[in-house]
Amino acid sequence: MKYKLFMDPVYDEFVMVERNGVEEMIINSPIMQRLRYIRQLGPCYFVYPGAEHTRFQHSLGVYWLVHKAFNFLEKRGFSFDKEVKFYVSIAALTHDFGHSPFSHALENSIVPYKHEELTIKALEILENKKIIDKTTVEKVKDIIEKNFHLPFAYQLISSQLDCDRLDYLRRDAFYTGVSFGKVDVNRILASIDLYENNLVWNYKGFNALESYVMSRYQMYWAVYFHPVNISAQVLLQKMLKRLRFLLLNGTDVEMDSLLKETIIDKDIEKFFLLTDASIISSVYQFTLSRDSILRDLSTRFVKRQFFKPIEIESPQIVLDAKEKLINNGYDPDYYMALIEPAKVAYSYYSPRKLDAILVKMNDHVVEEVSNIAPTDALKSLSRKVKKTILFIPSELNFKV
Repeated sequence: MKYKLFMDPVYDEFVMVERNGVEEMIINSPIMQRLRYIRQLGPCYFVYPGAEHTRFQHSLGVYWLVHKAFNFLEKRGFSFDKEVKFYVSIAALTHDFGHSPFSHALENSIVPYKHEELTIKALEILENKKIIDKTTVEKVKDIIEKNFHLPFAYQLISSQLDCDRLDYLRRDAFYTGVSFGKVDVNRILASIDLYENNLVWNYKGFNALESYVMSRYQMYWAVYFHPVNISAQVLLQKMLKRLRFLLLNGTDVEMDSLLKETIIDKDIEKFFLLTDASIISSVYQFTLSRDSILRDLSTRFVKRQFFKPIEIESPQIVLDAKEKLINNGYDPDYYMALIEPAKVAYSYYSPRKLDAILVKMNDHVVEEVSNIAPTDALKSLSRKVKKTILFIPSELNFKV
């Protein structure tokens, strides 16, 4: 068989990877296999029990959608150098290599790097192991950092509407069970087009494009910004903050040894051996810690006793909450968090926004998607939602 097949239940079809090629070598590498053990949505399974899908599944999905996108573009008459298609495919497959255990929840908490920076370091490790060559690393780095000479190459992976977003919206909706994230991926990809080497979308797919923007907005507020999901992330972050304080001040802590060494030494290679299991194993050990704060925070996580979310409108509320925490013997550094879950579902075109969703009306006219919408619904979604949530222990009975 020329291709290795991965059945993807989200699209109900096989993801096809050429056997004995660079892509298969990357997939079989420990760095890629590690993604099997990192949940796509971090601790969101506390809200949606089905949200156990992984970065590995997502990476294969983005890789496959990029291939489909090129196929649709070629059917429209565009042609591409074989190398360009290869570099974009590798970028799609590897774009999430740098994620921490529990994904975004612990970014910067274990080592002081963003996941994009760690992805570049992962590519360099693959180069050292002779899995990919130096030229490929440089080209993929250009795509990830949006420096590639053909804009559509990085727009396919990182823009307002790209294969990354299409896959995670559809995949997250599938595994959480919500209905509004089930965007029409095939209809959107069938509308793909290019204009002056930039990614645009054919007007015939407008209804699917509009639905995508609406779905993205709904998914952020119902899933990604669900108060329980954010509260679970806060507990994880507070635990890692306390752990870092203890380790860097010479206090020994019973925990996963790789996680300990990675935090103390900032060891990048050991970072790529960490998974969600490293964190969970440590959390359960923390419940026996001699440090009262670390023991309490981890016990809350294990028992699903998360901090209470309180939507606030006045800075005075924060001051009052902090005073009550201190009076009751809680350290605000570890028992209070202010979160502003603001995510613009879609930013319409402006001179400062270069990655708007552009719709090709004919061979010479390209319009920003909200300008051709029959209503102002899309423009209204571009307004930044200002909401601040205070998280504190529920037993304080703090009321606004």
